[in-house]
Amino acid sequence: MESGVTRLSMTRSDKKPDRSSPPVEPGPPAHTEGPSAAPFDWRDYVDALIAERGSLAALAAHLCERRNHAEDQGSVERGLRRLRERGSRPGGVWGDRALRCFGLPGAVSDRVRWMGQYHTRFTDLPVPLAQELLRPWDRPPLSEGPERVWILLGQTSLALRRRDPEGAAALLEQAALLDARCEPTARVELALVEAFVYARRHPVRAGEALERASALLDEHREALERDAPEDYACLFARLIDQRAYPLNKPPKGHGRPVHHVALVLYQSIPEDGPPFARCRRHNGMGWTHLHLGEGEAARRHALASVRAAGDSGSLRMRAMALNLLAATLEARHQHGDARQARARAQAIAARLEDEALRLRFRSR
Repeated sequence: MESGVTRLSMTRSDKKPDRSSPPVEPGPPAHTEGPSAAPFDWRDYVDALIAERGSLAALAAHLCERRNHAEDQGSVERGLRRLRERGSRPGGVWGDRALRCFGLPGAVSDRVRWMGQYHTRFTDLPVPLAQELLRPWDRPPLSEGPERVWILLGQTSLALRRRDPEGAAALLEQAALLDARCEPTARVELALVEAFVYARRHPVRAGEALERASALLDEHREALERDAPEDYACLFARLIDQRAYPLNKPPKGHGRPVHHVALVLYQSIPEDGPPFARCRRHNGMGWTHLHLGEGEAARRHALASVRAAGDSGSLRMRAMALNLLAATLEARHQHGDARQARARAQAIAARLEDEALRLRFRSR
């Protein structure tokens, strides 16, 4: 039987990952039996640490040293042996000590990060399948560290796709408790999702969340552009989109549209970014030109958005681009072509079992 260590290739790498796709193909790990089986447990965790250090004795010596020899090495070894037998139960004192000292293996962090970020292709999975893949990760050891925020964010996204804003808000409250312990990309993701959830119901809170996301991106820009350039570009594009969208369609009682300002914002997304960011740029500019009555410019950006979505391999982004294309065709009175484009977008939403996306594409 293949262990979680072998299955997920736990060794760390200095190579900058492409996080738009998972480190391995999505799907239940080979040794699980049913959706409730844990894909990664304490045995896998301790084995991964032993593989990195070379032996249990070397691992215990390192942990002993990091704890300033508060316990002798023999006690540490015995604690790690007991931890290894905990399965998916709470790790207790030694689980906490190990996680604080070593964190999670890189491949595990990469996997759950991929499931929690909106701009990855995890959002292309049908809602029931995505839920099934998320569920078994929300248990120890992963649930006892700050990386749990990615599972909560993934669940929040699924709640939104099911049109369950109250459920999404409850999940966000849990995620917020982990904010101070999270990596910068998780903190930005949390702020952007919070802004989206509260955009209509609490615009002030949404605005504060966007300011928090912007400040975090500015603070960590150098490190993110060096270590996770695609994540940075996609997070920046999402920030701009969430700032510009209410300028095109302000909430009721919050003033008139300011389309020209929205257009300037969308133009600030680099043209040569990753496909997701390019798609966001062209989709936003297309809708803005359409609001301004500039149909030909809107059509050009709609077609560019369709191409960028194709480059990214994202069904969800392609559906949004097709919906924009349908709107530009309607503005040109090409109603037959518009119906065909919208029908394609609706078919994608249906295959993804995404209720929120399906309702967005209803015929106008």
